[in-house]
Amino acid sequence: AARTAAPQLAGRYEADVRAFHQGLAKDRASAVRAAGRLAETTRGLEAAFAARSFSKAETLAILDDVLGQATSPRFTDYTGAAQAVMAVDTLVNALTAEGRIDRAAAAGVRPSLERAYKAVNDPRNFRPDEFRAALAEVGGAVRRAR
Repeated sequence: AARTAAPQLAGRYEADVRAFHQGLAKDRASAVRAAGRLAETTRGLEAAFAARSFSKAETLAILDDVLGQATSPRFTDYTGAAQAVMAVDTLVNALTAEGRIDRAAAAGVRPSLERAYKAVNDPRNFRPDEFRAALAEVGGAVRRAR
């Protein structure tokens, strides 16, 4: 979403997130400094998001980006997968509410989305392969619904 809404901040945001995680692994002082930089960049992103509306094409591009990343083997971590499912659900709901995709087509996406939610329902029983397969189905259904 940052690459679409504020491409000038996207690289900085990714670097700040990475630095924050590295700071957490290092020590409290490093984490606090990195959190301050991340908070500043996040405020910039917040302003960029608030200052604009997203077209259907932009929203679909963001959805494609999330789906593409979420279905890669990189997303074997529970927290990232759970966030990806919520992001996809939010974007599909927004597209539907704005009439940018047909309600019947959106309803057709729901069973795959529910399977993705089930795969991330319990962190002790996270099923990454099922998660990725379900979101891949969501991606195909959304692309057909365009």
